Amino acid sequence: MQPPSLARRGFLVQAGIAVIAIAGSALLLRDAIKLSRGVAESDATKAEEAIAEPSEPQVDLAVTPASRFYVVSKNFSDPRINADQWGLTVVGHVQNPYALSYSDMIAMPARQQYVTLECISNQIGGDLISNALWTGIPLATFIERARPLADAAFVVTRSEDGYSESLPIEVAMDPDVLLVYELNGAPLAPPHGFPLRLLVPGRYGMKSTKWLTEIEVTAKYRPGYWEQRGWDEEAVVKAMSKIDYPHSGAQIPLDPITVGGVAFAGNRGVQRVEISADDGAAWQPATVEPALSQYTWVRWSTVWRPPSQGNYTLLVRATEPTGQVQTSTDSGDFPDGASGYDSIRITVV
Repeated sequence: MQPPSLARRGFLVQAGIAVIAIAGSALLLRDAIKLSRGVAESDATKAEEAIAEPSEPQVDLAVTPASRFYVVSKNFSDPRINADQWGLTVVGHVQNPYALSYSDMIAMPARQQYVTLECISNQIGGDLISNALWTGIPLATFIERARPLADAAFVVTRSEDGYSESLPIEVAMDPDVLLVYELNGAPLAPPHGFPLRLLVPGRYGMKSTKWLTEIEVTAKYRPGYWEQRGWDEEAVVKAMSKIDYPHSGAQIPLDPITVGGVAFAGNRGVQRVEISADDGAAWQPATVEPALSQYTWVRWSTVWRPPSQGNYTLLVRATEPTGQVQTSTDSGDFPDGASGYDSIRITVV
């Protein structure tokens, strides 16, 4: 906050600087997204490219191949870590600090879990969201072994590249918060955080630290890398839905047409998806496939019958099991994720 004695001119100058700083933070993350897409494409393997395409390739697969799983990084050059030289330390407000090697870590009892990750900078209808089967170990296992002190309140995870994130200890101790080392049954590729990354279901991807090297238990909150740049510290996923097919701008005949896509509401789940062709005056229910777990997106589809030729805008919305309907209020991604209805504009000929 500015002191009360600050002159108006000085206030405006400083306010302008603050606005520029906030905008710069958002642009920095978007630049990281653009950079990361190039890295992910260059690391795609021939085996992944051989995976069978869906009958409608425009529609997201239930499980995203690793080569197509979205990537976001703050780096111009991401870490390339040799597993034989890697180690994980657990330190801080604990009675038993310790270190583990890669072989120590993968010898621990592990579990698999389907989880959808979404970037906090994903736009309405955007593609910075993917779903996969992850293999790893509960973060709580590592924390319990270290025996936290009575004043332990937060868990900070740090990366080889200097990135950090902070979680309240009660969140970190959730058995479904994992340290993962495999994606879809194979070791993590470098862009996805090899050899080890955090996975926090129900939170935007910024919370899931990649290239993990240190866990520190602390008594005080320490803001993470993106929080220091103005992004939301809780990063709870907002309900979203998007139309994958048909594409906006498509021309279609005056026949019934399948409309489909995905919807996601973090760990809260999606109960219903609907589309509208009259700006929300009436809504048509879609068929929703069962989720692969409580932490994943759902795929949905419905047959829409255009009443006549002309231009139409199709909207989509999701409803959570509590009855909470996805908000129609449009907001940008900064600082806590975008909101609003995805829409496509089509012409019926």
